[in-house]
Amino acid sequence: MNINRNRLVSNLIFISILVFFDQWSKYLVVTYVRLGTEYLSFFGDLFKIIHVRNTGVLFSLGSNIDSSLKNLFFLIIPIIILVFVFSFSLKENNKVSRFALILILSGGIGNIIDRLFRPLGVVDFLDVKFFGIFGLQRWPTFNFADSYVVVGMIVFIIYDLFTKDKSTNL
Repeated sequence: MNINRNRLVSNLIFISILVFFDQWSKYLVVTYVRLGTEYLSFFGDLFKIIHVRNTGVLFSLGSNIDSSLKNLFFLIIPIIILVFVFSFSLKENNKVSRFALILILSGGIGNIIDRLFRPLGVVDFLDVKFFGIFGLQRWPTFNFADSYVVVGMIVFIIYDLFTKDKSTNL
């Protein structure tokens, strides 16, 4: 595999910066906000910083499953997927797609670090009022890594659906 060295270095630097910011924000929450408490509230209760832990995945799904299955589904499989995404990001020539993939990678790495080194679970702390949309008064609490993944997926999908050349050879 022919890897562009500059692309590899720039991807690793960008990923490192994003993961550092995610982990630093979680460190601050763990250090200064007692688990289960609200620290700050902005614009009334529109946005809050609170400290919760998530032992599951998206919206705490799977938090009650056996720990050996958690290791398989929440660590091993995501690591394998991230290796493929990283490899794909090195081959991707389009900057928008590469940016989206780097966001997804950074978010995945940030949450895997939590799963490996934080026995109480992934640190979530961003809490947003959702005004009853989808029956939710508040969006499930999340962190920057979650945001990276979601924004990366949205950018990747929008780019793929609407702007990428759709020429096909039938």
